[in-house]
Parts: sequence; C-alpha cells; structure tokens
Amino acid sequence: MSDTGESTPASSLGTAERARLEARIADLEHEAKRAFDDAQREADTLFAQYQLSQLVASGGSATELARAVLLELSRLAAGDEAAIWLGDGPGQSLQLAARIGAIGELPERFDDVVAARGWSGGRTDLRFVVLADEPSPMIVAIRSSDGRALDEDGIRVAQLARHELSVAFAGARLREALEREGHDLAAIVDGATDIIVQVDESCRVTRLNPAGERLLGLTSAEVVGMTCADALGCEAAGGHRAADCPLGETIRTGVPIGYRETAIRAVQGPIKVAGGYSPGMSQPGGVRATAILRDVSAAEALEQLREGFVATVSHELRTPIALIRGYAETLLAFDLEPEQQQEYLERIQGLTERLGDLISQILDATHLDADPLILERTAVSFASLVARLRGDLALTGDDKRLVTDLPPDLPPIEVDASRVGRILENLVGNALKYAPDDTPVVVGAEVAGAWLAVHIDDEGIGVPETDRPLVVEPFHRAWNVRESRIPGTGLGLYICRRLVEAHGGSLTIGDRPDGRAGTQVGFTLPILAGRRDRGASAAAPSGGSATRGPVGG
Repeated sequence: MSDTGESTPASSLGTAERARLEARIADLEHEAKRAFDDAQREADTLFAQYQLSQLVASGGSATELARAVLLELSRLAAGDEAAIWLGDGPGQSLQLAARIGAIGELPERFDDVVAARGWSGGRTDLRFVVLADEPSPMIVAIRSSDGRALDEDGIRVAQLARHELSVAFAGARLREALEREGHDLAAIVDGATDIIVQVDESCRVTRLNPAGERLLGLTSAEVVGMTCADALGCEAAGGHRAADCPLGETIRTGVPIGYRETAIRAVQGPIKVAGGYSPGMSQPGGVRATAILRDVSAAEALEQLREGFVATVSHELRTPIALIRGYAETLLAFDLEPEQQQEYLERIQGLTERLGDLISQILDATHLDADPLILERTAVSFASLVARLRGDLALTGDDKRLVTDLPPDLPPIEVDASRVGRILENLVGNALKYAPDDTPVVVGAEVAGAWLAVHIDDEGIGVPETDRPLVVEPFHRAWNVRESRIPGTGLGLYICRRLVEAHGGSLTIGDRPDGRAGTQVGFTLPILAGRRDRGASAAAPSGGSATRGPVGG
C-alpha cells in the first residue's frame, strides 16, 4: 500500500512536469522558428539590397536600369506588374520610363508626385513607392495582377534602397545627357566647314576634324602626333614662324586669341586663314589648346573683286562722263560751225550709248546673281536670231564683217529668244571689238545630238590659256586685253556663260581649229523636242551642204 500510495504522486508530478516541458519546448521551437524567419527575412532583405546595389553599380542607361530595378522590386514584393515614372526637374510632370506587364490602367504621365500617390488609394494589390521627390522626382508602382496583397517586406526593401536608387538614376540620366552632348559636339565638329585642330602641351596634334583632313589632304591618323607646325606648315606657307605659333602662345599664357590671320599649307597650295585660339585643360596629356581656322582666301578674292569692280566701273564711268561734260561745255561756250556741232553731238551720243551698255551689263549681272533666272522658252530658228543681230549691226556698218556658216536645214531650238539674242550680241560684239577692223567674224552652228553647237570665230588678239577659266567670271579681263587699253567691264562673257547655263548648255573658249590667230567661243543650246532626230541627221557630213555667206542670202 505504501508503495502504491507513494507512486501516485510521483506519476502525477511527472505528467505535469512533462506538460510544462512540452509547452516550454513548443515555445522555444516557435521562438526559434520566429527568429529563423526574421533572420531569413533580414538575409533576404540584405540579399535584395545587394542585388539592387549590383544593379546600381552596373551603370547603363536610365531605361536599362529602370527595367532591371523593376524586375527586382516586383520579385521582392511578390508582384508581376511594375512601372516607373521619371521627372526632369522640380514641378515638372513625370513621364513613364519603363514597365513590366500590362499595368494598363495607369497613365503615361503624372502631373506631379501628389497626383501619382493618389492612384494607390487603400489598395493592397497596388503600391506606389516614391524613390525621389526633388530635384528629379521618381516613382515606382508595383501591382499583382490577380488581386492578391503585395509583400510588405519587399515594399520595405524598396523604401530602404530609395536613396541609392535615386542616386543611381540621377547618375544614369547624367551619363545619358553627357553622351548626348558629346554626340552633339562631335557632330558639330565633324560637320564644321572650318578647320578644327587640337593640340597637347607639346603642340602635338590630338584631333583634326574632317574639314581639316580635306583641306590639308591628310587623314586624322596621319596627323595625330605630329607637331602643329609640321601638320599645318604655317611657316612654309608664308604664315607665322614656328616660334610665334598662336597655339603655343595660348598654351603658355592661358589667354585666348580672338582673331589672328596666318597662312597654312593646303592641298591646292598655301591659303590664308583667320583663326581663333582658346586654351584647354591644364592636366598633362589632355587637350591644351584648340584652334578654329577659316579659309579667308575666297573672302579676300571677293574683296579684291569688289575693289576691282569699283575701280573698273569708276574708270568706265569717269571717262565718258568727263568727255560728255567737255563736249557739252564746248558747245555751250563757243559758237561752233554746224558741222563741228554735229560732230560733238554724235560723240556725246556715242558716249551715252557706251554708258547705257555699261549700266545694262551691271544690271544684268546683278539680276543673274539675285533670283533664279526665269526663261520664256519658245521654238525659234537660230538663223532668224543671227539675222536680227545683222539688222542691229547695220546701224553701225559692222554687218559687213559678220559672216555666217550655217546649214540650211538646222532644226529649231527651244530657248528664250531675247536671252539668246543677248548672248549673240555680247559674243559677236566682243569679237568685233578685239579683232582688226578689216577681219571677218564668223558665226557657225551644227547639230550635236540634242544640242545645237554654235561657234563664233574671230581673228583678234585671242585669250591667253591661263585666263580662259577666269574671263567667264565677273569683272575679270585677260591681261592682253587690259594692256590693249580697249574699254570694257569684264561682264560680257560672264553674262553669256550664265545665260547659256540657264538653258542647260555650256560655254567654252579656245583657239581657232584652223590654226589661225584669234579665238573661238562655243556654246550649246537645246534643240526643240521632237525635232532632235531630224537635227541629228542634218548634222551628218554631206559634202557642200553648209553655206557661207550673209544671213538671208
């Protein structure tokens, strides 16, 4: 009995203790599980932050970074749709930069951060995280497409990393801005028509733009590493000495040079340039100076042309005006015989005609250089234009010197008759003026495919070969003409060239094909469409088919 009575309390105490122990063990297990879950969440958080930091450190464009961040944040928050909006500055709207999934109910833009926050409301399946407020706002939206609640721990990770993400996006957008500016600057440099050359502290070329390559006839690879003196050849071209190099001066003083003229060696020979020089970075190995050089040879030639024009026009105007004044004063001051009065009046008339021709040529040249030339094309016979010119020459008696060499069945041409008449007037007038009085001026023509090839031959002083490309430019006269003291403005051939080119043809100046002294001026005019085949057959050699004699018989 004693054994039984003593064993019952021991058994009951053991059961209670065991219950307490089991409860304690359950509490410890629950605490351990909770601690493990907390540790796991913290580890996940740390890993997520590490993943985000890796994304931040990876660089790339803002769009690439946005998509990578959205993938990671949507995974952390147990969402399957996400979007990010970026703003350019304070108070500006936020534009959609990237998205994952449809998330179609969200707009492409928000007016501001407050408007974006209002979209989330109290929903558990859609959350907005403000990564940055100012100066460049940035907001992320995460959503679960099936309506389940998002993981708040993932949302917390996004909020913890907001500063790093904001810095990363700001850096990415800054890199993109710098890249755009770099591309824009490179496009400006590469597209510039001026020479742009950069040098280091030793005045060795580090960069040359395409315009410089074309002008110098050297590639950038060939020039880089050369001294600017060797690359530009300033001293050899008659510019500054190597010791007086503006680039070297800018490097030494750090003071920019706004304008300085010099000469450089180009493909076509030495040219005059005007340059601006500016200092660069002070770090060794970097760009220490930049030069922008503009070819001013054309401007200088234009200035010389302008001075020549003023001198020519002044001379051409002064002489006849002085003579007219002299004749007029003589007529007013003296009682001359009728015959002498008539002579003076005729001279005044001739001088006024000379002034009229000069003014007409200047006006023609001005109109040709202004607006596009409008031609009133009609079908016309070339022989009729020559006949009209003969009638005009009959007033001065020069028609006897005009000889024609035209086939009888030339096809009609499609031209502006008044303009072609002016071409003939100028060219035949030149030939009559520069050839001896007793020599003929021959006008000939033949068919050459779709064109009528006209040539005017004289036995005058000729045009030196070196001057032939120049005499068709305004105000340029050949040296032998200038020495002959025959009056002229240097506009006639220029006007003829422009009028011929307006018709689609070309004008040439050369020696006479028969070897005789003088000049042959040739030009082409379009044959009337539909008559070109007939004209081509007429151009074929046919023995004595060509006639030589006055127009109209």
